[in-house]
Amino acid sequence: MTNQIIAALPDDCRAVLAPRLMTRPIRAGEVLYVAGSPARSLIFPHDGMISLQTRLRDGRMIEQIQVCRDSMAGGEALLGVDRAQAHAVVVLSGEASWLPVADLIEARPHFPSLDRAILSHVSRTLAYTAQAVVCASVHTASQRIARWLLRADDMTLTDSFQIMQRSLAELLGLRLATVSEACSRLMRAGAIRYSRGTVTIIDRPLLVAHACECYEASLGVTC
Repeated sequence: MTNQIIAALPDDCRAVLAPRLMTRPIRAGEVLYVAGSPARSLIFPHDGMISLQTRLRDGRMIEQIQVCRDSMAGGEALLGVDRAQAHAVVVLSGEASWLPVADLIEARPHFPSLDRAILSHVSRTLAYTAQAVVCASVHTASQRIARWLLRADDMTLTDSFQIMQRSLAELLGLRLATVSEACSRLMRAGAIRYSRGTVTIIDRPLLVAHACECYEASLGVTC
């Protein structure tokens, strides 16, 4: 599996950047960087999921946006922001590549396609974030959970993945009891199976039917 931003670059551009990429596994629970740390690298997931999170005063970590193989983390550095704006935490294990920001900035004058890719990514990220705000404001916990699971399924290309209900509750800013009830409802409907932290999507069309309209709306603007 390959990050879609990297895959979409012209061959000559990829040939220049490839030797500068550092690729390694990422593990669930791993903190890749924290808010306020120097923004020195871009992170391109090939598999798995990274969650960009905000820490509230009470210590809770709430998800802003998911970063998967269709996007990158650390993109604010390309807009002149020298400090990370969120905590980047791995929620689904996989693999990712790191590229020093300085290397990409150095390559930009030689490859106009890089600027187009960056602007496209920023545009999609803004659209996805706006959709997420609407979703959190008006849709039910069950709908939001179904949407989150579908996004994970889309980006990992597997019907089963590890995510604890407590983690899902923290990411979405919900009570654990609310998440447990919503997952039980989805299981009774036959959309998913949940056992010992492993979610298995049994009936994807049914899960789509339980998700809010934001899921289908976001398919065209995934970041």
